[in-house]
Amino acid sequence: MADTSRNKIWAVIGASFVAVGLLIRLAIAMGGSHSSPVPIASPPSPDDSAVTVAPGDYPPPRSLCAHVDFQEFAGVFQLQGARDGYNTGLEPEVVSGSMCEQSMSRGGTGAGVVEVTVLCSAWRDVAKAIDGFELGRAAPYGPQEAVSGLGDEAYRYRNSNSPTVGMTVRARNLDCTVEAKPKSPLTDAEVDGTFTAMQQLLQTLIPKLAH
Repeated sequence: MADTSRNKIWAVIGASFVAVGLLIRLAIAMGGSHSSPVPIASPPSPDDSAVTVAPGDYPPPRSLCAHVDFQEFAGVFQLQGARDGYNTGLEPEVVSGSMCEQSMSRGGTGAGVVEVTVLCSAWRDVAKAIDGFELGRAAPYGPQEAVSGLGDEAYRYRNSNSPTVGMTVRARNLDCTVEAKPKSPLTDAEVDGTFTAMQQLLQTLIPKLAH
């Protein structure tokens, strides 16, 4: 996809990156020291070094598009074009991962295209993942609902300021977010079908990322 699309996705996943920055700033403030500057985020790169994780935790995901085919959405939208993605990293020693995106058509609704993205990131340890998950949940997405039977904890949301809907899950030190970004609001039936597809996609994807 075009660079402009990647910029849009960078904005979508910015909440995860902001979480890292908030954690770093909080640690500095609590320590009462301002001698070391806050690390500056670097653009996504496929060459980001991997996070070192404890045994039993998830390694940093790489080449996420190799593990996602988006067929779970076939009953709601029509897949359009090829998948595209890249590896991500704000602070590779803290959190690192990969994203994949797919355009989909709403078919007979005449409402255009839906951009669906998946971002999965492995944190250095479970405690960091929990902190990042909670900071993400505190972001002003809109009303949230808990999702049961998915990872260690999960929620879904509808953005108050846009027609975007999404689902986020944490499994130990791994967090994954799926977002669907339509150009105009989805129907209630489309929202229900999208949430079902997201949960099925995550249930299938997470076990693949354990190795």
